[in-house]
Amino acid sequence: MDEITESTSPEAVKTDWQDLEKLMASVAKDQKPNRLHLLTEIFKSAIKLTKENPGTLNLKITSSVLKELRFSFKMFYPHRFTPKITIFGSARTPVDDPCYKIAKEFAALAVKKEYMVITGGGPGIMAAGNEGAEKGGFGLNIRLPFEQSPNPFIDPVNMLINYKYFFTRKLFLVKEAAAFAFFPGGFGTFDEAFEVLTLLQTGKSNLFPVVLVEPKGVGFWQAFVDFLEKEVLPRGYISPSDSALYRICNTAQDALDEIDKFYLVFHSMRFVRDQVVMRLKKKPSALVLKQIHEKFKSCSLDGKFALTGPLDEEGNEPELEKFARLVFKADRKDVASLRRLIDFINEKTV
Repeated sequence: MDEITESTSPEAVKTDWQDLEKLMASVAKDQKPNRLHLLTEIFKSAIKLTKENPGTLNLKITSSVLKELRFSFKMFYPHRFTPKITIFGSARTPVDDPCYKIAKEFAALAVKKEYMVITGGGPGIMAAGNEGAEKGGFGLNIRLPFEQSPNPFIDPVNMLINYKYFFTRKLFLVKEAAAFAFFPGGFGTFDEAFEVLTLLQTGKSNLFPVVLVEPKGVGFWQAFVDFLEKEVLPRGYISPSDSALYRICNTAQDALDEIDKFYLVFHSMRFVRDQVVMRLKKKPSALVLKQIHEKFKSCSLDGKFALTGPLDEEGNEPELEKFARLVFKADRKDVASLRRLIDFINEKTV
């Protein structure tokens, strides 16, 4: 990753400002109006920081975060059309542990199915994922004073990103994923699991498959689900439908099959104002559309579902123009029901 350097001499600062002026001038000529507006907002925020004088530490945080974001965008951009699976699990899992073996097998199967793998870049389950991917996996490593350094199975030039801050690393572990595979782990694994499930439950993220993977008889994730069902659900802290957001799988093949099944007909989704736009690889029949109106009317605020082409707001995604759309006004208070709708479409539209 690019090194973060500090220029403190007057000559260096003057050169930095001259470079910035040239950059702003070139940007103004080459960008489309909507992109230019967004870039202008970034520059304006930076200029406001100089006026508000938030302190040197806060400026260092801002500088480091922006550099981490820019570099991450750059690294992922060439692979933006390849679906990726983020693997989470303990950094302390030994190589001879059955959980290490199943994580390695899962990653190998995923790459064969033309997915890419993303891990946290460290040892344990993360190393298993990168080893199974055979240089076909990203490593998003966090710089820590102990425990974690990049595992040797990552291409250090093309697939390794080192982060100073957990929150920027977590952003890309989630943002770039088309699916999530959780293997047994500690605080970090639970942190990520609850964050992903919260993003899904609250509608702050598009829907993605989540598989909780463990060899049969381990019981780690089963105990986790039992806790949710016996302690959390009866108190009303979650809804019964939330169980649709995850699946427990006991083999690598079952876990990958679950992800493949999610994307059998469903391709992706997007929120446009108060509407959900589901992109589908195949147009549902009139009969299936009728069944959707009957079985899933609670998912739509007005009970209506329409098959359409791309909406005007999707003009910035021309690569998705070929897909059919199922459009409706979503009740975003019950996102888990949307998952059940996706399962139904995948099952009935064959």
